[in-house]
Amino acid sequence: MKKIVIKIGGNAATQLTPAFFDTIKFWQKQHYKIAIVHGGGDTISALMSQLNEPVQKINGIRFTTQNGINITKMALLGQVQPALLEACRVNGLSVIGLNAASDQLLTGHTIDQDTFGYVGNIHQVNTKLIHNLWEKNLIPIIAPMAITNSGQWLNVNADHAATALANYLKADELYLLTDVSGVKIKGNVLQNLTSKTMEELQKKQMITGGMIPKVNSALFAARHGVRAVHITNTVTHPGTIVTI
Repeated sequence: MKKIVIKIGGNAATQLTPAFFDTIKFWQKQHYKIAIVHGGGDTISALMSQLNEPVQKINGIRFTTQNGINITKMALLGQVQPALLEACRVNGLSVIGLNAASDQLLTGHTIDQDTFGYVGNIHQVNTKLIHNLWEKNLIPIIAPMAITNSGQWLNVNADHAATALANYLKADELYLLTDVSGVKIKGNVLQNLTSKTMEELQKKQMITGGMIPKVNSALFAARHGVRAVHITNTVTHPGTIVTI
């Protein structure tokens, strides 16, 4: 029984193609188990500027105040996730929206509260909940936030959240969907990427910007037992396959 975790962007509800939904339906017919983690950065930023909450990024990580957490919840759970659930419903998928508080789904801790505020990593996943939903042939669609043991909500990078989920579920494959068709070097998409090649490319500064955390997430997942991690722009194309 193959287990697949897919991370999609926050704008995905308007961008997912019929081919995406057809692939998911085909996988379900093969009895594959699928979980989806969604982002939402653009929606959060737009809502923050509407509500005059300053947007401050440090090393690509959004500094998050308590007010920022409230806005993040509004954006992810009030706008992004419902739009995504509706897009899936219209396209014939049986899905269920989940967040960190759904039966203690995602437990986390702050990375560095002084530097980043309420931004965290996940250290515990209620995998039993996911398995119970899979038995009912439902696809969980999960928001990238966590809750600490003391009840504090945390903002979590969606790539990190998908990677954590893939590790705890012992997924066979992880798809980190992005707006490019894979990791590009001199305009060409790499078919395969290992940790050794990655180190060499980073030294030569040939992998830069937003691709660095994505590749690091992919390598982390590969090292922790996910057989194939795809960095691609669609589930119908393998993109760059990251392995150890």
